[in-house]
Amino acid sequence: MRYLIYFLGLIASFSVQASTAIEHWVNHDGVSIYLVEAKTIPMVDVQVDWPVGSASDPQLKIGLASMTAALIDKGAVVNKKVLTEAAISDRLADLGAVLSFNAGAERTSMRIRSLSDVKRINELISLTAQILKEPLFDSKVLSREKDRTIMGIKEAQIKPEVILSKEFDRQIYGSHPYGLSTSIDTVQAITQKDVRDFYFNRYAKKGVKVSIVGDIDKASADELVKKLLSSLPREAKLKQSVAEVALFQPNSSKIIKIPHNAQQAHISMGMPTISRKHPDYFPMLVGNYILGGGGFVSRLVKEVREKRGLAYSVYSYVSPGRQVGPYVAGMQTQKSQADLAVDVMKKTISEFIDHGPTDEEMMAAKNNLINGFPLRIDSNRKILENVASIAWNDLPLDTLDTWRDQLKAVTKEQVNAAFKAHLDMNRMATVVVGAP
Repeated sequence: MRYLIYFLGLIASFSVQASTAIEHWVNHDGVSIYLVEAKTIPMVDVQVDWPVGSASDPQLKIGLASMTAALIDKGAVVNKKVLTEAAISDRLADLGAVLSFNAGAERTSMRIRSLSDVKRINELISLTAQILKEPLFDSKVLSREKDRTIMGIKEAQIKPEVILSKEFDRQIYGSHPYGLSTSIDTVQAITQKDVRDFYFNRYAKKGVKVSIVGDIDKASADELVKKLLSSLPREAKLKQSVAEVALFQPNSSKIIKIPHNAQQAHISMGMPTISRKHPDYFPMLVGNYILGGGGFVSRLVKEVREKRGLAYSVYSYVSPGRQVGPYVAGMQTQKSQADLAVDVMKKTISEFIDHGPTDEEMMAAKNNLINGFPLRIDSNRKILENVASIAWNDLPLDTLDTWRDQLKAVTKEQVNAAFKAHLDMNRMATVVVGAP
């Protein structure tokens, strides 16, 4: 049966020519369910999103949400008997199924993948429900995972890209939970009781988003969710409450230079911008493609790489979520050229904010984004990611169907207005790791 894992990975990469029509309903437990039926392959993908993320971590125990998520499937008490991590892994392998947990800033996600064979998927759902009912959170496994995490932190502490990422988040988010990062001390402080309390106080049914894509109908999907979450309480004892991100801090423009023995300087520049539901999402998406998200055709590449040869790769992106996400521009360059590279990047972004794109740039950006859209939904896995994003951000159910039309409707004036409204060079933080 173990060969099925390979088979699942293989068929996941096949092109899926299925309707992306999304059915949505809320069951009697307050679980919000989103379904896309895709009958082309005998497979079902499920993502369960709890409103529990690192934003819930106590400041002295940053990493608790991630540690809890990592331990959920590492052992459980089933029918008063211990089902070990190895036993769970063996059962999943025999079913040809995949089960994983991951905690981000806003949410913790559980992913399930299985063939749609009724007997096989019922066994997987039963196993997962039993795991969710009473995860073991074994002290020895916790100790092992803490050691592994600490070792990873120690290794990452010398990597310029990791140093850059942590310092940049701290600069643009300040004391907000999004600006905090896991450290050796905060991981060492996490106890077995912390993990158990975090899980049993925060994981519940109400408010959960479940996204399902695959060879399954609505009635079966509803029953699947009912069984899958049957062991959880209806409401959480503690609910995640995250403060709004401060968008415009006065006089926050700064350049932070951190010495490092890396061969090149690593640079990030940016600030918080918009949430995914903001009406300027599409103007920002098109504008960023022109400015730095479009690869070799972007302005930053032309100014930084082609005209001056300062970097092989330079980029920018906007990463909105349920909360406000950042605009980020970045590159790597020779240390001796770091100051010049920062100046060129600032000037290029500033000119784009002031004057906006040209008609030719608008046409090229929209055409490229629209033509690339089918690649966003060419497999069950990618459809699931999109559906889960729609669910989590409370977007309209026809978002995938109207995505190209909304993109086409973006005007040059809208792009210019959006960048003027959401980016301010006087409030943009810059971090350089490996500065001369």
